Amino acid sequence: MQTGGQEQAAAAIKAQRALATRRRAPRARPAAEAAAEEAPQVTLALGLEVPPAGAEVIARPEEIDAALLARVQPERVLCPMIGPDYDALSVATLLRSLDFAGVLVVVAPDLPNPRMVEREIRNQAGGLRVSVVTRG
Repeated sequence: MQTGGQEQAAAAIKAQRALATRRRAPRARPAAEAAAEEAPQVTLALGLEVPPAGAEVIARPEEIDAALLARVQPERVLCPMIGPDYDALSVATLLRSLDFAGVLVVVAPDLPNPRMVEREIRNQAGGLRVSVVTRG
């Protein structure tokens, strides 16, 4: 036999479980957030064979400087994981030294653990936002 306090506790647990199983409606996004997602991203593509349409294309990391970043104002920079004479880590370090506030997108071959590569580049580049995408 349950006491009054035990019955109330059991009823409260049952009510919590019922609430947890209900589906929640998706939250409404602020208009500024929705507009930002719909606006095309400004992209700076470094050393890619097939850059995305509309991207500002550069051939070498030495071309990236504060003036270029101020003129283009890219939201993301794309680069290969390993280029002819540079790698993504050197690009990340350069971008961090220029106070780049966007995302470095690293295009890599098929990797067993791309998230580990992301973390390593992010840690070596002082917290720069990094995303690794694989071609495979």
